[in-house]
Amino acid sequence: MNRLLPLPIYTFSKLVINNGGISVNKFKNVFPWILKTIFFEPIRWLELALYHKKIAKHQIDKHPLFVLGFYRSGTSYLHQCLTQDDRLGYHSNFQMVLPEVMLTTEKLLLPFFEFICRFFNLKDSVHRVPLSFRFPGEEDATMTAYLDPRGAQWGYFFPKMMEAQFQKYVLMESLTESELNSWKEAFLYLLKKISLANDGKQLVLKSPPNTARIKELLSLFPKAKFIFIHRDPYEVYASNKRFWGVVQHVYALQNINPEDVKKIILDTFSKMTQRYLDQKHLVPAGQLVEVSYDDFIQNPMKILQKAYADLNLGDFSYCEEKLNAFTGSQKHFAQIKHQLPEKERKTVTEKLGPILRFWNYPIQP
Repeated sequence: MNRLLPLPIYTFSKLVINNGGISVNKFKNVFPWILKTIFFEPIRWLELALYHKKIAKHQIDKHPLFVLGFYRSGTSYLHQCLTQDDRLGYHSNFQMVLPEVMLTTEKLLLPFFEFICRFFNLKDSVHRVPLSFRFPGEEDATMTAYLDPRGAQWGYFFPKMMEAQFQKYVLMESLTESELNSWKEAFLYLLKKISLANDGKQLVLKSPPNTARIKELLSLFPKAKFIFIHRDPYEVYASNKRFWGVVQHVYALQNINPEDVKKIILDTFSKMTQRYLDQKHLVPAGQLVEVSYDDFIQNPMKILQKAYADLNLGDFSYCEEKLNAFTGSQKHFAQIKHQLPEKERKTVTEKLGPILRFWNYPIQP
């Protein structure tokens, strides 16, 4: 919400009405939205008064580094590794949850939020790690938290609008020129705000929908750099089923049939990956590297060092010690072993066959 009007509570109410309402058993998930749209509203006005013109005039001189890959492909871990380099700026979970007031409140509220997380031993239900508002977030989730109707993640809150939202604001199809320009304007405004919060450092950003938007990202940042990570599609599919379960329990405002969830995962995974494959040739030489999740997990330092060299990200030795300590601390993290029923495996093989074959992943019987 980059303007005083309409008020966020009006925008949220309009989204609810236009997208089929809220399921009765999901009313418990509405409270955070009500809190945001009412309690923080005076501070949003203050932030607009203090920073709106400054944000609009800000120039992002150092084009971002984008981490690409479908949900649950290892993008979060790769992103966290890259944020260990303090020469790079990033988008924090605090900024993702409270983007409308982040410039005026982060320094004050972040320590308090971190204390609450530690005192109550809160967990990140998606990534199964201790919750921290310092961890890197996702700009598409932020556009949704911003109550921007163009936010690609609204389909997770309102599954009835998932297909339409994915087509328009992930695949960037069925958009009028005006709608496309409005999305670019909103996206760029957010990145300028994040850049200001990071004192103009080169940003390293991660949001899975960007995987299908190489053309649009290059139109905004011709010198942007990209790291794409891919993972065994069977594992990605199974992990996304668990992800949807968490979203439905903690965040969603509408119910969805489990069979519809499976269809959405397969459809969005297939289309997003194909769009990446169709557009990656647009990236100039030296601005894109691809890594395998399995290779990265087995030897993260080797993969990161090569990525730094291939993308000319700077002297790797500057952050090598910190990266080595961070990746070493993650080795104890146990990965969930997913088992798919035979019928489901066959469906995944049929739908995701082109992806399996492109990266030579073994076909499961």
